[in-house]
Amino acid sequence: MMKNGKKLVWILDDEWTDHLLEEKIYHEHGFEVKVTRMDALAEDLPDYAPYADGVVAQVGFPCGADLIEQLHMCKAIAISGVGFNHVDIKAATQKGIVVANVPDYCMEEVSDHTVALMLAVSRRLIAYRQAVLKGNWDPMDTKSIYRFKDRNVGLLGFGRIARKVAEKLQGFGVRIQAHDEYVSADTFQQYGVTAVSLEDLLRKSDILSLHVPLTPETSEMLNYERMKSMPKGAVIINTCRGGVIRETDLQALIIEGHLAGAGLDVLAVEPPGPDHPLKSMEEVLITPHSSYISVESVKELKERTCLIVIDAVNGHKLSYSLNPQVS
Repeated sequence: MMKNGKKLVWILDDEWTDHLLEEKIYHEHGFEVKVTRMDALAEDLPDYAPYADGVVAQVGFPCGADLIEQLHMCKAIAISGVGFNHVDIKAATQKGIVVANVPDYCMEEVSDHTVALMLAVSRRLIAYRQAVLKGNWDPMDTKSIYRFKDRNVGLLGFGRIARKVAEKLQGFGVRIQAHDEYVSADTFQQYGVTAVSLEDLLRKSDILSLHVPLTPETSEMLNYERMKSMPKGAVIINTCRGGVIRETDLQALIIEGHLAGAGLDVLAVEPPGPDHPLKSMEEVLITPHSSYISVESVKELKERTCLIVIDAVNGHKLSYSLNPQVS
């Protein structure tokens, strides 16, 4: 909906409440801005969808075929983040709308968070903290803790963030292996990481860290049978997407004593309900999908998301198009 002869960017966001930086950038480039939260989508849809020149789809805000069908003037859907399973890329492609994300903005933050979860779960910091809060001061009152240096760390997926994790783990002296069918042998060798099959990765990983997108192939790929094949006392770290793990199976294996715990920045449903079974387990450390957060990364993400819309509307080729067949 052009206002004062300006183009419109429609921001769909149910997470961030501060859009001053984006509004400043868009206004400098001649755009009007409309921010819609989930509870106002039905009301705003007919007034803004048909006229938006660009759409920003915050991670977690569903942007499905029904919504995309009503984007009559849209040139681009910009995703504020790495994950893109909330956007129907096929529907966007059919409408001639380019979709782009920002896949490399928070590699330092997510890799830091991943290593922090590994250490926190391995050292059982949550259980110790809860004991101290209850007045208990007994370092021996814990389940087994093993020397981190002697652990076998497995990386499921070996993309940008997993490679950063591997770099940061080198100083700890752990043995690192990874499985990724789309990565060359030279890349594994460059990072000093052993390439293994999925079966060997599971069988040999004392700590398994997940770094894959959520796709039909990866959805609940870590089920009971696969996690059961891991060494007794293993832990799982997930900073990619919650749907990769079948959470009820993870809970069962921790209760059975086969898995020692988990560090999860993501869950299948976010935020979790009050009765989510993993929330009350002292063996599980859950953070609120926060691994990307830093002052620097949020600023960078907002700026680069704006540039996706501005460049696309101005006819420029995008660096990280998820459907490059759309010109």
